Amino acid sequence: MTSYSTFPDLTPEQKELRALYEGLKIEFSELFALKNEMLSHQAPFLTSLYLELIGRKLYEVYCLRVELSKLKQQMTLLQAYVNRNETPDVMSVYKKIEHQFAEYQKKIEEEAQQLAAAREYLKGSFLTDDESKELKSMYYTIVKRLHPDINPDLTDEQKELFVKAQAAYELLDINTLRLIILSLDLGKTDAPKAYALAEMVAKLTENIITLKKQIDALKQEFPHVFSEKLKDEDWVKKQQENADKEIENFKTEIEKYKQYVTLLEEWKPA
Repeated sequence: MTSYSTFPDLTPEQKELRALYEGLKIEFSELFALKNEMLSHQAPFLTSLYLELIGRKLYEVYCLRVELSKLKQQMTLLQAYVNRNETPDVMSVYKKIEHQFAEYQKKIEEEAQQLAAAREYLKGSFLTDDESKELKSMYYTIVKRLHPDINPDLTDEQKELFVKAQAAYELLDINTLRLIILSLDLGKTDAPKAYALAEMVAKLTENIITLKKQIDALKQEFPHVFSEKLKDEDWVKKQQENADKEIENFKTEIEKYKQYVTLLEEWKPA
């Protein structure tokens, strides 16, 4: 902890500002670390978990909805031939349908890839609880010592080290973070010069307000908005059951329209 008695040349107002600055520095570091954790670690995990538990069912619903829409459009095009008393050109209708629904098919393929990637992600190895705590602790310490917004006099080497730490944190590279921690002079407590204290306090206060707004916004967005719900087994089960009902309804409709389409494809003018 910084001892302000070591700054005998500071006025009472400057000492108060320095104490305020140190408190804001801690708050900024905590918020910055939290935001990065939400973006770099929580977001991919929650997204993958949501896709595996809920998204896989919704994907099936979407595929069936598209299939039903294709059948309805196919029936409309075939019916037009019947109305004109012409033999339906089945191949021509098929090609038109494929062209009309090309974008839907593209989306289906993209979502299938996302679901596969989510499953692979969840199969991967994760840090233990102790390692996760160590990672967060080290990252917080590094942010407090090397973030340029709260350390205005960093050397180019220190700035480069912070960039390296950011990358290591995103990759869960705990060993690299350990090495960076070892390279830091943790006993050193840099603070802005007395004349710059007011400016730094104002800047930090503004940055903290911005970070809080960003974090609050993230909590209301996908996937963080489902963070607590995905832990609720009853809620997850309910979503899956609702999707299953839709799936069964679509399958019933699809079978009905398949029969209509088959009859129209086989229709011959009198």
